[in-house]
Amino acid sequence: MMTSSRARSPRRSLIPPGFFLATAVLLLLEGMAGCARSDTPPPPVEAQVEGYWLRPIPRGSRMVPCGHGSHAWVWTPGRDGLWLVDADGRELLSKSFSDKDKDARVVDVVPTADPERAWVHVQVPSIVDDISEVYGVDHQGREQRLQDPIQQLTLVPSEGHERLWVVSGVNKQLRVFDAAGSEVGRVDPSALSGVIVRKAIPVGDGQQGWLVLDQSLYQVDLRGRSFSSTPQKPSMVRAKDVSSLVPTARPQRAWVLAEQPGTSGSQFVLVGREGAKTTSAPLPGVVQRLIPHGGGSSFWMVVAPTSSPGGAGFSGPSLKLVGVDDGKVVGRGLEVEGKPTLEHSPDGHVWVSDDKRVYLLGDGGDEVARSEEGLALGGARLLPLSAERAWAVTRDNGVHLLSVKGTVITESASLATGLRDATPKAWDAHGGWLLSDDGTRLHRLELGPEGLSLIPVLEGVAMGDVLPIPGTGRFWISGIPRGYVYGPASEVRRVAVGFAGGAGIERDAGGKVQVRGRLEAGAPLESLELDWPGLAQAAGAGRTLRLELRAEDGSGELVGQGLRHLAEPSGLLFQWMAPPGSAEHLYRTVVAHEVENGSRLSATFQHVPFGVPLLDRVWVRTALACLAVTLLLLLPVLLLRPSAAPRRWLPLLGYVASLVGAGGGELMGLLGGLRIHLPTVLAVTCAELVLCAGLGLLSPAVFRRLVFTHPFSWAAAPLLRWPSFRRRFFAAHVRQVRRRVDVASAQANGEVFVELSSNVVEYSGPGVPPSPSERTAEELCLLLTRGRAHLLIQCAGGRGKSALLRQLVRLSLERFEKQPALPLPVFIDPAAEDLETAAKEALQDLGLPEALRDALLESGDFFLVLDGLTESKLEPEALRRYLEREMGLHAPVLLSARPNEAYRAAMSHALRWMGVEPKRLDEAGLVRFQAAYPGPDGKPPVLSESSRRICRGRAADGTYVPILVRLALRFGGSDVDSVINLYRAVFAGLLKKDPDDAATSELLTFAETLCLGSYWEHRSRLIVFRDSPDEPKLRMLLDAGLLVSADARPGPVPTHVRFFHDSMQSYLTARALYARHASQARWDCLWRAAGEPGFAREQSDLMTEAGSELFQMCSYVFGYDARLKAELARHLELCAEANDERLNKEGILAAVPEALRPELRKSGRVLSPGLLLSEASRVCGEYADGEALFLLYARIAPLAWPWKPEGSKETASREGADAA
Repeated sequence: MMTSSRARSPRRSLIPPGFFLATAVLLLLEGMAGCARSDTPPPPVEAQVEGYWLRPIPRGSRMVPCGHGSHAWVWTPGRDGLWLVDADGRELLSKSFSDKDKDARVVDVVPTADPERAWVHVQVPSIVDDISEVYGVDHQGREQRLQDPIQQLTLVPSEGHERLWVVSGVNKQLRVFDAAGSEVGRVDPSALSGVIVRKAIPVGDGQQGWLVLDQSLYQVDLRGRSFSSTPQKPSMVRAKDVSSLVPTARPQRAWVLAEQPGTSGSQFVLVGREGAKTTSAPLPGVVQRLIPHGGGSSFWMVVAPTSSPGGAGFSGPSLKLVGVDDGKVVGRGLEVEGKPTLEHSPDGHVWVSDDKRVYLLGDGGDEVARSEEGLALGGARLLPLSAERAWAVTRDNGVHLLSVKGTVITESASLATGLRDATPKAWDAHGGWLLSDDGTRLHRLELGPEGLSLIPVLEGVAMGDVLPIPGTGRFWISGIPRGYVYGPASEVRRVAVGFAGGAGIERDAGGKVQVRGRLEAGAPLESLELDWPGLAQAAGAGRTLRLELRAEDGSGELVGQGLRHLAEPSGLLFQWMAPPGSAEHLYRTVVAHEVENGSRLSATFQHVPFGVPLLDRVWVRTALACLAVTLLLLLPVLLLRPSAAPRRWLPLLGYVASLVGAGGGELMGLLGGLRIHLPTVLAVTCAELVLCAGLGLLSPAVFRRLVFTHPFSWAAAPLLRWPSFRRRFFAAHVRQVRRRVDVASAQANGEVFVELSSNVVEYSGPGVPPSPSERTAEELCLLLTRGRAHLLIQCAGGRGKSALLRQLVRLSLERFEKQPALPLPVFIDPAAEDLETAAKEALQDLGLPEALRDALLESGDFFLVLDGLTESKLEPEALRRYLEREMGLHAPVLLSARPNEAYRAAMSHALRWMGVEPKRLDEAGLVRFQAAYPGPDGKPPVLSESSRRICRGRAADGTYVPILVRLALRFGGSDVDSVINLYRAVFAGLLKKDPDDAATSELLTFAETLCLGSYWEHRSRLIVFRDSPDEPKLRMLLDAGLLVSADARPGPVPTHVRFFHDSMQSYLTARALYARHASQARWDCLWRAAGEPGFAREQSDLMTEAGSELFQMCSYVFGYDARLKAELARHLELCAEANDERLNKEGILAAVPEALRPELRKSGRVLSPGLLLSEASRVCGEYADGEALFLLYARIAPLAWPWKPEGSKETASREGADAA
């Protein structure tokens, strides 16, 4: 079984590759736009910690650091208990001084020079008065009572806490203990009983000093003496109301500001063993204060305002620098306004604040710099850092950082705190602490790159002091009811943020940042950690960890936030606030830790790269959305049947959803969660719409795909009216039709059209007489395409009606290429039974929707072509129905047919039609015909006289039959002396074999049998080719050109074939009939060949001017002799006897040659129709023109049909077959 090449070849897509390429380019450009990245590498990830942590100390409200500063003693005044804590706030020691016999209360704790020991002042309540005790305690908890219980004890440590002076207010005894708890001296001023010890002033390391009494000074000097239990007798110096005492470099000497006994006013005197000695004249003013300076080599003296000389007024207070050794004033001093405040910087420089400004004084007693005008620094509390910088807290609680530039003190930074009663605590170059609101609020002031910032630390508790822990950034904060350890954020040990998939970011204790895996936006949070020194101790407190992700670009939009309650097992709560973008983004990641005890820590990761999962990237989702829209548009076009409703509506829904959904979603912000760049989808959709429309305009194949799809289908009809597009779209149809007519001409033995005029009769409807004329093919084509007239080419076989039809088709194609608005030819399948249905089926190859095809037909864009109307299955009634319908009014028909009155009658129902009859060749036409078929030498061949006679047939006017001329020009020779021999020569010539060759005879016999079984038995010109058991032989005939494809859509393996000309099939059928009936007595087959309608409507004029082509071929083949004439006469006699009532005289008279009609008309007046037919048979047989009897037979047989001659077995069997 053979299949067509269309079935064997791979199916080729009707969508050109350029369409997919253009769509891919659109998506690629969108992807490239979404994937665009900066060439600059991202900055490294950095981490910064801020804030502080607090760890509460559960016991004690007061604290004092040990000598090394890394531990602190903690206690609560008036309560029992002493504790030792470290820098982490952990309790190292707990000590109680109470027992079952006494209830001791700790009054004060004085650290010793030994960092692991302290002196503890303890009171035990009694009935009369509290009893005081002094203990020495070390870090191991060992205690040593130093002082026996006694009332009214005063503890004064030396400058470096090397020794402790313990003064009893009862017996005025002074006892001195060293850091180890040993008593190193004792002074007993018992001779002065009754006096009051106002102050004990150890000097230096406590080995010497002064006891300030009511009216005198006692000098204590333990140096050079060995301790004994006998109390020392101190030296007494008379002095009253000592307000200031400044020791000198010389032992047992000091400057004293006091009231001298027996005098009035303050005296500035030098005291020693020899007593008080005034070394200068009485001061003009009142010395208010003495302030040591320069390590004891000098001191500042504050002098009260005095009157100016001459009574001109008063001079303000002043500061004078006085030498310790000689008591002389050094430098010019400084006049101030109001009450001055003097502070020393760590490097020994003096800063002074009065009611107006701030000053810096030099070691020479002169002013070095003063604050510039406009700085409101009057009455500021100063906290000097060096000779160049100092902190100042003004009366309005503002904080200022002062800097010295030349002789001017300027402001480097300032901050209005807005606090109430701010008290500075523990200040350094980086900031300090402010205690405000009566000690209930504590703030940390820090100096950063952006200036001063105030951070609230504690509130709601009574706080006392802030103590720095040396070597760390920590502080001890004493308060009520508890103290705290404050730690800076720099001590945060580890911060980790983990996301799903093992990705995360981590900062270790050294500040090193590590990014694990690939961080992706939208990933769930799995872990959140922030470790700091007090984390374990804060386990019982309410703790929360917060996570914030903010974009670093723009306004810092919050893109994600999370929360973790450490005290709850519920886990993490995290939510991405903003959808991922289209590319990697840098986020600022903030981990904030809050504890109910006041800890506030935050770790900020800068420049953290968060990628986007491929499917979550905006450009990927946008590309997928564009791809989905594209597939929604293309897949129905490519996969669904054209008639399917989804094929028509899905692309339109896709466009509407894309345009309306994307546009409306963008305007209303409804689709933001999809992470799709809707303007891009909108643009791609519009671009694809334009692209499809553009490709449809350029490519007919794309147009055929799109025309079944809305909304393109709505523009199809107007586009097919556009001349340039119409020419381009129908170009394939034009090529196909042109190739079809060219192949048909080639199969007709190389047919060449020779321009000959045709007889044309125009019929314009009822009441309008026919209009005869002669017209050329060009004129007929104009009438067909512009005049929209129906054309019926009707003549006998072999006259060139098919050649004229094909020429008209060619001319219409040429005119269409010049003027695309003209109609196009459409070939109708000869097997069709309805013209309108056949026309619609013929247009299916255009690839247009049925409705559009119908519209094109009804609008006159096509005309229908059918070659061989009388041989087709189209009945005259079907032709009439078409001409009366709407389509028949606009789509003309071009038909070719053998002479047939039924079809002419059907054509009369058209509003305008023309009957066209090609002329036979005259001598001039013969010359042009010969020129159209040159011989092998390129010259026109010349027919011999015998060939001319053959080509004239039985015509008496000297004209030639075109088919015979064409065959004679190609295959005629000197040995061809008859029509029969000409067809035999054509058969052999096409096979390229000798006529008498055995192979030729075999194929000739096969062809005769083939025609007998098809045309004779079934009146069919078509022969089944595909799957035929005789396909090899049929293939030989097909390849030789004897057979041609008869399919409406020709393919490499035809389904049906037919002979290249009907006359050849008629000839072979006649030979087959002769072979079958030659030996029989009766030739009744001749009556059927002449009279059966299937044969009778295929008229020819090869032998006579009328009669079926098969009968005329039989007259040639059966032999033009007496037997043939006798058989014809016998059939006419039988017909006359049997059909006297059926026949009519006019029909009989019309059947005889015109020259015999007058004589027969006279005799026929008295004869019946049967007798008239007998008479006509006799007269024609005797007539000189031998064809008269043949003409009568050929015309009477169709009239008497279905009557058949009787008396033969063949006749009886044929009648039975016909009845069946």
